[in-house]
Amino acid sequence: MATGYGRAMWCTDQIRSGRHASGWRVVAQAYYRRLTTPRGTLRGGEEEAAYGFDVCGYVGAVGEAIAVRALPAQVAAELAKDDRGTGVSCEAAIATGADGLTSIVLTITATLADESGDFTLTLAVTDVTVTILGGLS
Repeated sequence: MATGYGRAMWCTDQIRSGRHASGWRVVAQAYYRRLTTPRGTLRGGEEEAAYGFDVCGYVGAVGEAIAVRALPAQVAAELAKDDRGTGVSCEAAIATGADGLTSIVLTITATLADESGDFTLTLAVTDVTVTILGGLS
């Protein structure tokens, strides 16, 4: 039985008034925000203190070679905290863009708890930015 995830304002890097997300996109956007929020920066209680994993900060702290090996398990563990998904996996690879700069491409695949389907979210991560490559269109 599909329960759905409601409807929310479109929000990745900023809120977009007049544009809304629903279904799996609500969860995909929540995953993106969880991976771009430094742990301990949300106000609230224990749950808020444990929210987030700043993938940019991690890449900047340990470098690309270590990050590409460690990020899949760390990303999957962080996203598993969101009970809207029953299965989350992550793959990481180093990619070089046309500009010659390198980034880590994270491919995150999730199965939703309400059995409404799966989705894949693809992000490019550097020590400065996280760019959505696919999965929220």
